[in-house]
Amino acid sequence: MSQFTIHQTATAPEGSHAILNGVQQAWGFVPNLHNVLAESPQALEAYAATWALFDKTAFSPVERNIVYLAIIFENECTYCMAGHSGLSKMAGVKDAHIAAIRNGTPIDDSKLEALRQFAQKVTRQRGRLSDADTAAFLAAGYDNRAILDVILAAAVKLISNYTNHFANTPLDAFMAGNEWTPPSAIAQAA
Repeated sequence: MSQFTIHQTATAPEGSHAILNGVQQAWGFVPNLHNVLAESPQALEAYAATWALFDKTAFSPVERNIVYLAIIFENECTYCMAGHSGLSKMAGVKDAHIAAIRNGTPIDDSKLEALRQFAQKVTRQRGRLSDADTAAFLAAGYDNRAILDVILAAAVKLISNYTNHFANTPLDAFMAGNEWTPPSAIAQAA
């Protein structure tokens, strides 16, 4: 397994300094994921840029977090599930909806459930959905823009989830209480 450095601004390549400083100013700290990504200024910039772009989509904050959690579930990223569980609460996602996604069970809101299922299928099936899957998503009240915006979210999470898999990124302090074990790990332990 590769060893990754959890940089600080002082140890990161020069090209990462401005982004790390911006995250520090905006959030009051720099998450370990950003410090790992700092090894490649371009990867860090791509993550920051795609994150900012997804925030500008037509999805509500609740919907954006449902999409992220669903993709994270499929990618089995323990770091991002812990982080986004807390961020989702802050964005107003119901605790029951967060718990359902973390457990791989349906959400009790039909439109959000359609969004969850669609985001998970886009991730699991690498964008190769059936006409019926796409029709169900559109019938729930979404449109072609929403399809493309889910793909954008998948790109954001591909960067972070895959980075965390390689780096085994340690959880940040704010994630305490939101630790998560993917279903496949539970099944393997049984």
